[in-house]
Amino acid sequence: MLLAACDSLPFGIPWLKYEVPTETQSAGEESDLIPTPVAKPTEETTPEPVTSLTLWVPPEMDPSLESDASIMLANRLQLFSDLHNGLEVKVRVKAASGAGGLLDALDATRMAAPDALPDLIVFSRPDIERAALKGLISSLEALTEIPDDSDWYSFTRDLALLQGEAYGFPFAADALALVYRPENIPDFPGTWTGILESNAVMLFPADSDLSLFQLILYLDEGGMIQDSQRRPILEVEALSEVFRLIQEGVQSGAFPQSLIQYQSSDQVWAAFQEGEADLVVTWMSNFLKDRPGDASALPLFPFSDGAVSIGTGLVWAVSTPIESRQAIAIDLAEFLIQSDFLSEWTLAAGYIPPRPSSLEKWTDKSLHSTVSQIALMTQMYPSNEIITKLGPILRDGTIQILQETVDPEQAAQVAVKSLEE
Repeated sequence: MLLAACDSLPFGIPWLKYEVPTETQSAGEESDLIPTPVAKPTEETTPEPVTSLTLWVPPEMDPSLESDASIMLANRLQLFSDLHNGLEVKVRVKAASGAGGLLDALDATRMAAPDALPDLIVFSRPDIERAALKGLISSLEALTEIPDDSDWYSFTRDLALLQGEAYGFPFAADALALVYRPENIPDFPGTWTGILESNAVMLFPADSDLSLFQLILYLDEGGMIQDSQRRPILEVEALSEVFRLIQEGVQSGAFPQSLIQYQSSDQVWAAFQEGEADLVVTWMSNFLKDRPGDASALPLFPFSDGAVSIGTGLVWAVSTPIESRQAIAIDLAEFLIQSDFLSEWTLAAGYIPPRPSSLEKWTDKSLHSTVSQIALMTQMYPSNEIITKLGPILRDGTIQILQETVDPEQAAQVAVKSLEE
């Protein structure tokens, strides 16, 4: 699959020796133990039949919207209802994050009004981890065989796994990628060094607390992010190489000091659309949702060896503690992640399909090739603990390099000492 995915790329691929990860646990797996789920309420000998299901979704998945993706979801839910004797499927829209968002609302409802809990809820990978650690969602072990299906990319299967147990059904994936304008960079280089020598200005969110681009470079260089006791770590040698690359970018003009104003991938994407740069590191979903006619997307190329990108995604999680409702909720989740539906819905919604078979049905061969290679060369988003500890430290070092106040070795040593303290 990897060889076939490379056919349409505008440069040679010297890293085809890269092995697709097969482990179901990522290097950044969480270190906290997942608590025993809250005891389920005692049910009657003959439980009442389930006549309705409640789903909580973020605003972009509101079935009442007139977008193609929303219409597809609404039709899919109606089909499920028709196949289950008119079962009512209620959809409630919540903010994706923050106060009153999906995770916050689920936590509050569990405490104050458990009868109002949703049956299924949409979570991002970071929130799946938080919800599982709080005991807000149920493990799916022995309840479904979907996680054992071979029709997943390695990183998309990992999206729903915590400590080896499945906590959801992945249905939308995303990964960091390069987006550029071929008209302005006709002979696209195939290495980071080539980028720095191309006179192209490249943007990434240098002031982001997540520091995902820097973390990708660090992992590519072979840097470890956990010690033997699974505590977050940084290594001076690998981090020095990352900061040295950024320093070279500053000196060549590829990385302007204005990078320190960007705190998110969305801000970088907006700057790209406004013509402030011809090359950006951004989430692939930004490109897939907008599909600008003057731009192309490419997978990140490795700094040295190893991982090429970091991926995340959206997952359906079972949030009702009632066993009789869990069964029908799982039926609906499995219905919503069937390959044919995901193929059409992810294309319309602007996401990477989590299943290879879904991507195979995309008819745009060039787009299919690019997305396939990105998916094969992506590892899962590190745990919240790793990102929380390492992200701000990598950000601070990056800003110092951009402002030319320290050299790469000094910045790396300060970063490692800061983490140790």
